[in-house]
Amino acid sequence: MRLDRRGFTLLEALVAVLIVGLAGVAALETVGAELRTASRARHTLHAAALAEYRLETLRVLPPGELRSLPDSLADGAFAPPLEGYRWAASAREVPGEPGLYDARVTVRWSGGSFPLETRLYRPETARQVP
Repeated sequence: MRLDRRGFTLLEALVAVLIVGLAGVAALETVGAELRTASRARHTLHAAALAEYRLETLRVLPPGELRSLPDSLADGAFAPPLEGYRWAASAREVPGEPGLYDARVTVRWSGGSFPLETRLYRPETARQVP
């Protein structure tokens, strides 16, 4: 007498559940990695725009202020809703190159930082004697 066996055995069902579980864990890990990457990209994009904004502030300064940045331009925090970001700026004259300055702005947040550097040319204007 042969039993008609339709369906799965307990072992087959456990293997199927194991395979589906592993595939589910892998899919969730991939989604988690994508969310972390998107968050990092968003912060970096914000920081890049904020660093460019602070660098533009340095671009309009006269040479005398570039040599010694005022405290209000050297570092600080951004206003809400960007209060999670802080900046630090520096500018120094390139040795042997009158009027040429290395300018650097670094924007930091709790998960990282974004540096931005450039060179600025600010020649001293000749004073006219009356």
